Amino acid sequence: MNCKKARVLMSAAVDSELALKEEQDFLAHLKQCKECHEEFEDAKKTKMIIKERIVQFKAPQSLVDAIMQLTSLTAIEHEDTLLFE
Repeated sequence: MNCKKARVLMSAAVDSELALKEEQDFLAHLKQCKECHEEFEDAKKTKMIIKERIVQFKAPQSLVDAIMQLTSLTAIEHEDTLLFE
């Protein structure tokens, strides 16, 4: 793997979203490439900082209900346009 490919996979790697083979190749590259290794460590630190500082709010049940109702209505309205059944 080269640096260009490693940088493309960096975000997915931080989120643990790589397939097994991609992850193995990515980690092997990091062992050989100091720049990519440092960039990966920085990306992980950034994710942790964001995760620690993010404030999550529970959506009001009325909002959840409204979205669920709209979603089910949209699915029913477009039922006749489905390509696969």
